[in-house]
Amino acid sequence: MTPATLFLILLSVAGLSALRWALRLAPLSTEFPAKTAIATLLAVLGAAHGMGIVQTPTSLRLAALVIGPVYVFAPLLLLALVRAGRATPALALMRLLYWTGNGRRAVGRLLAQAAVQVGDAEAAVRLSDDADGVLLAQARRLERDWEGVLAATLQSSAAGGGGSPEGAAPGAAAPDNVALGYEARVEALLALGRLPEAEAEVARLTRFFESGHDSPLVFRALTLAQARLAAELGDVERVRQLLTQPMVGASPATLYAVMARAAERAGRADVAVKLLSQAHSAAAGALRERLADDILRLGGAVPESRPVTQLKTPVTYLAMAVLAASYLAQVLVDRFVGLVGVLGQVYDPSTVIAAYLQGAPGVPAAGAWWRLFTYAFVHGHIVHIGFNLWVLFDIGRLYERRRGWGDMLAAFALGTLGGSWLTSVAQAGEPLILVGASGGILGVAGALLADALSRRGPGDSVLLRSLLQWMALIMLFSVLPGVSLWGHAGGLAGGFVYGSIRARVPAPAFGSLMGAAAAAVMLAALGTGLITMVPLLP
Repeated sequence: MTPATLFLILLSVAGLSALRWALRLAPLSTEFPAKTAIATLLAVLGAAHGMGIVQTPTSLRLAALVIGPVYVFAPLLLLALVRAGRATPALALMRLLYWTGNGRRAVGRLLAQAAVQVGDAEAAVRLSDDADGVLLAQARRLERDWEGVLAATLQSSAAGGGGSPEGAAPGAAAPDNVALGYEARVEALLALGRLPEAEAEVARLTRFFESGHDSPLVFRALTLAQARLAAELGDVERVRQLLTQPMVGASPATLYAVMARAAERAGRADVAVKLLSQAHSAAAGALRERLADDILRLGGAVPESRPVTQLKTPVTYLAMAVLAASYLAQVLVDRFVGLVGVLGQVYDPSTVIAAYLQGAPGVPAAGAWWRLFTYAFVHGHIVHIGFNLWVLFDIGRLYERRRGWGDMLAAFALGTLGGSWLTSVAQAGEPLILVGASGGILGVAGALLADALSRRGPGDSVLLRSLLQWMALIMLFSVLPGVSLWGHAGGLAGGFVYGSIRARVPAPAFGSLMGAAAAAVMLAALGTGLITMVPLLP
């Protein structure tokens, strides 16, 4: 399988995911989802051609490689620009890529929500050509215009765009918008001292979630609404339990601010000031200004400068850096040393050094123990390493946030071992070369799956569904030629076993100990392979 074909396969999978989100914002007949669907279809046809399933013109394959990435990944780029405070170039690029009013409105709503999350109310309204009630309510929240929030959500509800169900039928509106309207009303009612009405809104939102509207954004809205209500009652422990659940798109500033309100209502103004200072450091725009006012109101000192945010998942980033550096070293060694001939067969030097080998006569130490681990440090091509780094970025950070650095490393190491071991059992006697960090990364995914199964909170139910859907796609992808089904399955199994054990051993020291041991084993394997094999190269 060529790198171009593999890239188109991965683009097809990413396109299906992007299309799912696009359809939440607009019908398929409108520009945004239609262009996403066309880009995905081009990628699918190009991938099918590369696998010999269909024959397509060269122009179509070229279009798949050029147009496909643009309209599959453009929304992600636009979101990144808005979150970085670059709303003006994001707006210009959006207008360049999307040409109709419907298309720009759909993408604009997506970007406007991102602007709200970073505290830029003015950009939120500017990015949406026809800001609906929910979006206006989000902007009014940043300005603490609570009566304006209630008016905007009622206007949205009357127009069928979400918000409170009072006097309207929100079931016909987008569920995410309905939930965001509920959450905005809860915060406004609490700020205005109308506690019974806020409790009633939370109860309605709970029923809405339980009626089948359990998307990640609806879950986030429900969790934050429940946490705000508990904070107003001074129930610090309840707030802590709610906010430690994983939530898609919940900003650290918002979480700190809700915890601060709980501490204030519980009579701990000193703790509230510390939490508000953390929120202030993580916030931006109008939200940051409002938080500064809260700090002064409680007698605290506003931080003079925004401190550098400490990485919360350092080992995931370190693992990504090590894998990227290993691939760079692999490319340099393979290029400058050249192919290595062994008994009439030729291998890349990186394969001879570190790949898991089976049925490779004449290769020194072909069955050495270190190859059970070191194959994770070599990859087939740039698309292979790029995809693995992308997945590790998402899965690794999520599991490291939930459990810690040690557990992430341990799951990666056991997934790597599980991938090579199951491959050796399932394909015993077959000649094969196994490379890539997929086994280790799927080990982290397996551990995350086990962790979510052990907790089974509302947020974990959403996570479980997403993980299982993603794993089904990975297993389907694994049956393609040139992809290791057993390496992937073994990685998942190894990580799941570790995650199941970890869920039953809650001591934090256990994760650190296992992580240190995993790091030692991986480093020992890599060092042994290099020391043993490099001197044998021509």
